[in-house]
Amino acid sequence: MARKYLGLGIAGFIVVVMGIMLMTGYNGLVRLDTNIDGKYAQVENRLQERHDKIGQILAAVNGLQDHAEDIYNAITAARQAYNAAQSMEDLIAADAAEAIAFTDVLLVVEDNPLITANVGYYALIDEISSMESALSVARRDYNEAVQSYNAAVRTFPRVLYASLFGFEKELDYWKINDGAADVPVIVFND
Repeated sequence: MARKYLGLGIAGFIVVVMGIMLMTGYNGLVRLDTNIDGKYAQVENRLQERHDKIGQILAAVNGLQDHAEDIYNAITAARQAYNAAQSMEDLIAADAAEAIAFTDVLLVVEDNPLITANVGYYALIDEISSMESALSVARRDYNEAVQSYNAAVRTFPRVLYASLFGFEKELDYWKINDGAADVPVIVFND
């Protein structure tokens, strides 16, 4: 009789251990799978951020460039008038035009010292570089999560759990799209 209880105890222990292993294996695969979903969502967020920001930045820089170009054109016209002056009246008019153009520059800089065409271009370059770096990190994180998942579902004993519970056998990595290696051309004031 003691032998019977010992056999039932061992069988019960094996069932409990197997149950714990199944739960642990299943939960581990679920964690890996949801990690991939989170990383994928982050890539989507970064793509949307880039889409939204580039439109905003281009609009802002184009506006700054137009404003700076107006001031630049006024200064250039005043300097040309100054160089072409033949009489005192021409010289006074050219000087007044230059002073007005210079005052416009000072007012713009006074209102916002960061508003110049160069700062706009540098800001655009920095923003795009920052967004592309963040997107690259998000893609890398996603691919690392996929790599962990793919390795887990192919190793023993998780390969059994993946088959038993219907998990994907292998997920695809985030690959570069056709033409993604081409450098985009950004043209101001077309």
